[in-house]
Amino acid sequence: DPSDGPGDSEGDKPPVEEPVDVPVEFIMPVVNPTSISEYSEQMVFNSTLNRYSSHRAMDIFCAEGSDVYAVYDGEIASIETTFLQGTTITIDHGNGLITKYNSLADGDSVTVGQKVSQGDVIGQVSLSNRQEYKSGAHLHFEAHENGQPIDPYKYLPAQEK
Repeated sequence: DPSDGPGDSEGDKPPVEEPVDVPVEFIMPVVNPTSISEYSEQMVFNSTLNRYSSHRAMDIFCAEGSDVYAVYDGEIASIETTFLQGTTITIDHGNGLITKYNSLADGDSVTVGQKVSQGDVIGQVSLSNRQEYKSGAHLHFEAHENGQPIDPYKYLPAQEK
């Protein structure tokens, strides 16, 4: 049969690659934090603003000037500096997952559209978040899935918790 030439048998076809679901696992965005204030949907007291509000982020306390690392591979979606929040860098990780890094010294170490890998330095911690300055130097770290804030602990490995 002429159709049975070389390369036509089933054994010659490359195997079909099945997609593999790799679980997302963050690294801590700063090394050697002195303490961590956890994500809370409950009302917590903000000593700077002298009022209660929800705090849907982790505050990771460390020395001013500490490097801040991308917790997972992604693309810089925005770099914004405001009077109240200081500089915030947002990374889009795909599939509706983004992370926000607030209270940074500036946004000069990355550019919008830049691809970053887990562990890349994206900025340094500062006291630029005027809404939380009485707390001292810290990274205000948020995670969002499909536009909704979530607890970043969901993606941190057990040893970081």
